[in-house]
Amino acid sequence: MDLSPEELAEWMVKLQDVGRVHNINFVTPEHVVPQVALAILAARDMGLSVPIVYNTSAFDSLASLELMDGLVDIYLPDFKVWRDDTSKRLLKADNYAEHARESIREMYRQVGDLCFTGDGIAKKGVLVRHLVMPGKEEEGVEIVRWLAGAVSRDCFVHIMEQFHPTAHVGKKKRGAREEKRAVNEEEMSVVVKAGREAGLWRFQEAARHDGFNI
Repeated sequence: MDLSPEELAEWMVKLQDVGRVHNINFVTPEHVVPQVALAILAARDMGLSVPIVYNTSAFDSLASLELMDGLVDIYLPDFKVWRDDTSKRLLKADNYAEHARESIREMYRQVGDLCFTGDGIAKKGVLVRHLVMPGKEEEGVEIVRWLAGAVSRDCFVHIMEQFHPTAHVGKKKRGAREEKRAVNEEEMSVVVKAGREAGLWRFQEAARHDGFNI
């Protein structure tokens, strides 16, 4: 449904007061950043106090991120791939990695390393996610090395393994590209090992329950 920024702000406060949520999470809001900014400002005037999460592919413009400076508490960016030819083929995007590096540096400038409340709920900072793709573990290695060297060795990182190729189920296979299969444990371990060797140490552990825990 269509909402004005003020109406969205009212829903945010309802989620806080009635739903008792831990945060308000905006997923891929790049195309509506001005409206989101107005809604957050209005919600704060209405008493919103839970953290604002900006959940993104990291293919953001610096201008939009600068507009969110002071409004976002937690940035949750993906860093998907490292090579331009991979981003063109899999993401249909030119210079994805360059944009992602700029975006994540700006996010980190705004909110810093991820920190938590006493009971383990994230309250402020950056958490970077990387989905390891089959046969593309070396791109993950480049990404974690960059995070350690250009962002922070204290950067909180979630190395993900849940790529599940089902897009062409029931269709005739065309070629034998690596992403036709799931990632394996060896590929996962290569990326995690490279991150630890680069100095990263804060990795998202698997949740002990059904779901994702921050």
